[in-house]
Amino acid sequence: MPAPVTSAHRLMYPAASLFAALAVPLWLAQIGGLLPLGWSPAIHAHEMTLGYALAVVGGFLMTRLSRPMLAAAFLSWLAGRLALLAGLPAALALPLAFAYPVLLFIVAGLPFLRTSRSGHNAVFGPLIGAFLLAEALFWASQLGLVQGVGQPVGLLLIATLLLTMGGRVIPAATAGALRRQGITLTQRVQPRLEAMGIAGAALCLLSAATGLLPLLGGAGAALAGTSALLRLARWKPHRLLRQPEIASLHLGYLCLGAGWLLVAGAALFELPPAAGWHLLGIGALGILASAMTIRTTLQREAEPERFPPAATVAVALMASAAALRVAAVWIPSMPLLTAAATAWTLGQLLTAAVLLTRPRRQRR
Repeated sequence: MPAPVTSAHRLMYPAASLFAALAVPLWLAQIGGLLPLGWSPAIHAHEMTLGYALAVVGGFLMTRLSRPMLAAAFLSWLAGRLALLAGLPAALALPLAFAYPVLLFIVAGLPFLRTSRSGHNAVFGPLIGAFLLAEALFWASQLGLVQGVGQPVGLLLIATLLLTMGGRVIPAATAGALRRQGITLTQRVQPRLEAMGIAGAALCLLSAATGLLPLLGGAGAALAGTSALLRLARWKPHRLLRQPEIASLHLGYLCLGAGWLLVAGAALFELPPAAGWHLLGIGALGILASAMTIRTTLQREAEPERFPPAATVAVALMASAAALRVAAVWIPSMPLLTAAATAWTLGQLLTAAVLLTRPRRQRR
């Protein structure tokens, strides 16, 4: 008898949301002087990308795992979080932090490299593997081996993954919703715009990872943002404003395109870098992760894809958190930061509640 298999989404999705709901208030408490945790901004950025976001990626991609392998994936992810947040010495924390990205690449990245015969799909294997490079750059910076790299690379990798994977999932979902209205969506993936976006994101990533040619990196970010917004405009988002399960995906992709443009503005026009980073991390990642985790959970548990009201509220809270946090870049204010953190935390808790209350397919 074959060993039973399960999907990682049932464990990794709510774990990611609960971790994100906890991590941001703790970070805010530290910068407000309430908790002497000793976390640096680099650790905060690392945990929200290579911690929170990679848990979501794992839940999405690891769909057929044995129960022991799922336990190994979850425990390796959890060990990495605890190692960094507890401030363990690097000799202990480093291998624990690498365990989950390595496992994710073996389970999800290598199959893309082995089976993908399409140039379009072949990008995903190297992208997943590149998170190992981001982890290495983070630790090189933490250990004083390099200066000024590693901190934004994980976020830019996540933004690149959202650009490419979102550029496949969102038009497919949009086309289905439009079809039910009697409308045919002819422009879906848009390969030329996708290639432009991937090339631009790659330039930005190379510049961020090496610290070289910031103007070229900024131009690459501008290409990535422009491609995302042009693709979104052709998906007819105005036709689906009353369907939150689709409109939320469009809103997240809008934040993605705008976030890339703000990253470009930081390099080309000296805009505050934190504006682009937080629009990507809170707006694009927060909204798309919340929407996609709920949507794919409904699909995999064979439930109707229509969002429950709590899911719509969760996405609205993420959008509010993004707007408040970006505003706080230009108007530094602890009340703004607190409001953004509160909206983020409530949105993540609502997302986790929706995920944890869905009935499992085999139990019905």
